[in-house]
Amino acid sequence: VFVMRITTVRGPMPQSVRKILQSLRLNELNNAVVVKRSDKMIEMLRVVEPYITWGYPSLRSVHNLVFKYGYGQVKDEKIALSSNTIIENKFAEQGMLCIEDLVKQLYEVGQHFDAITKFMCVFKLTPPKGGFRRVATPFKQNGAWGNRAEKINSLIRKML
Repeated sequence: VFVMRITTVRGPMPQSVRKILQSLRLNELNNAVVVKRSDKMIEMLRVVEPYITWGYPSLRSVHNLVFKYGYGQVKDEKIALSSNTIIENKFAEQGMLCIEDLVKQLYEVGQHFDAITKFMCVFKLTPPKGGFRRVATPFKQNGAWGNRAEKINSLIRKML
């Protein structure tokens, strides 16, 4: 599941919402992460839904995100995932040798998904071309926040 923060709060934010956004590492606008889909995760997303948009990205979208905005944490340094040697040095024991292997693990929620998400930094995306429409309205009512399902791919394309 691809999750992205789309709005901030005017005034005080409920503590439960703040904690969930922090646990998802969505502290700033247009930050995005890929998370496992589970009942507990969907429940958490429902709590913070007015502040995020989420959906199920295609393999192409995950590939484009990693290649354009992918950064990893290596020895307390944020390094762009521009070389296969970075992946090979970090994940050779797990059998991943290139960035395509990392993309496949992220998309398919493979056995090394947790290790990859700990290694990767959040995606810091640019605002979509044309901006968000009606941020205070749910996606089902032609707004911006909430579950977009497969339509998240068009939003990701606008932000690349």
